[in-house]
Amino acid sequence: MPTDRIGLESYQKSISNNFKAINELLERDMPIMWHINGIQFESTPAWPEGHYYQSGFSIEDSTAARDVFAERGIIYEEVEIPHSKGRLLKKIKTAVYSGRGSDDDFSAPLLEVLKWGGFDHSFVNDADIRGGKMRNFDVMIVPGSPDAGECYYAGLGDRGYDAIRSFIANNGHYLGVCGGAYLPLTSYNTENRYWLNIVEATDTEDLDYWRSGSGFVRCRIEDNKHPIFTSMALGVSSTINIVYWEGPSITIKGSNVKSLAHFESLLASGRDPLKPHWSMYDNKMSEDAVRGWYNPLTPDIFTNLLLGKTAFAEAEFCGHKLLLYSPHPEMGNIGYGPRKDSLNFLLIYNGLMYLAS
Repeated sequence: MPTDRIGLESYQKSISNNFKAINELLERDMPIMWHINGIQFESTPAWPEGHYYQSGFSIEDSTAARDVFAERGIIYEEVEIPHSKGRLLKKIKTAVYSGRGSDDDFSAPLLEVLKWGGFDHSFVNDADIRGGKMRNFDVMIVPGSPDAGECYYAGLGDRGYDAIRSFIANNGHYLGVCGGAYLPLTSYNTENRYWLNIVEATDTEDLDYWRSGSGFVRCRIEDNKHPIFTSMALGVSSTINIVYWEGPSITIKGSNVKSLAHFESLLASGRDPLKPHWSMYDNKMSEDAVRGWYNPLTPDIFTNLLLGKTAFAEAEFCGHKLLLYSPHPEMGNIGYGPRKDSLNFLLIYNGLMYLAS
């Protein structure tokens, strides 16, 4: 099942539809291999002259698999693929934080993207986390928040923070977006009690959430072979255009975290001369980021606070993975097509598949 990128679109009819099909097969306990760095074929039924697929999924032939592919309109080929060529996927139990620190404006689009991709999830609130329910899950997702992390502490307290640290240390993985990317950071200011202090990275502006603003940014991918960029980064030099909304400017401080992509340039914001002149189609969140938010990201602020700093990071804590996304992939594209099938959704879908492989 190839998932190649053709321009800004998928080889398949829909990016979210691809993952919905894969998740349906995983629900049926079918082993699936994820191929992230390309496969060369001397000949295939569709390409007898030989072909190279950038990425995709493979599964053993069965009536059930064919039925799912037919129902979803998936394009596929019948080929033999060595198992060593891919990453074996498994079902995961995902918890989405819905406590006091969760902001509906940011969690709603993320939940919508998960639904479109067929990713089942459960909600965990502050009392659930303090009560030990996280031990039942494999992955914790923390959406955006209205500040730099202090709202999480307001609901969770010391006991809740200890429970999250224990979950990542002993049970599973973590995916944080914007405010959720602040939460695992380490503060070097003893007055900041609002981060988990488990990742050897920081934001040097600490809890000053309002310092930056919102706008469209371009991020430079540093590791084009990392799984989260599958079907996005096709060459050794690749970039992402994405919505940024006051997320952390991550500074790496130690060996348990690495930068995956950094902020490269400011594309548009709500202040002249950077106001976008193009249509946002149906993407109201992109529209609001550059036309409706009172705090526009300016060139000077971008240069002083974001330029060259890490936008996407991967960390490790006690053998488990943390993915930290400062910008907002769940908000979709920045105006080159309808929102529902945005290329940027791959950062969410690929991230979860990576944590499940």
